[in-house]
This record gives sequence, structure tokens and C-alpha cells, in this order.
Amino acid sequence: MEIILSIAAGLMALRVSFKYFFQDWETFSECIRHWFTPEIIAIFRGEWDHNLWAELKIFFWLLLGFASGYGVHQFLIS
Repeated sequence: MEIILSIAAGLMALRVSFKYFFQDWETFSECIRHWFTPEIIAIFRGEWDHNLWAELKIFFWLLLGFASGYGVHQFLIS
């Protein structure tokens, strides 16, 4: 039961914080595109700074979701 609640809490945190990290789905898809673009290609295109910022936004957004799910899990099992 605590696993289901932990996953639900993590997904809820991701859903609530989506607007803080990304304005809309277009911005999110652009960040995903930058995330899968290799660094060397981004450097040659002159998009290295955009690529880095997009990767950081996705990383911290996912970290927030995982951390909230893990925190709820640790709270429930103790």
C-alpha cells in the first residue's frame, strides 16, 4: 500500500510542478529534444547553453518527483 501511495505522491508532485518548470507542452517537448541531442552536436549548432538549461530543468523536475515519492515511502514505512 505504501508503494502505491509513494508513486501517487511522486506523480502528483510532478503534475503540480510542471507549470513551474515548463510553460506548456511545446516547451516540454523542446526540452526533451535538447535532452536527447548529443553535446557535440549542440556545440556545433551553437545551442549548448540552451541544451544545458533544458537538461537541468528536466533533471530537477524529475528529481523533485522521485524525492517526494521516496520521502513519502520513508515516512510511511517508519
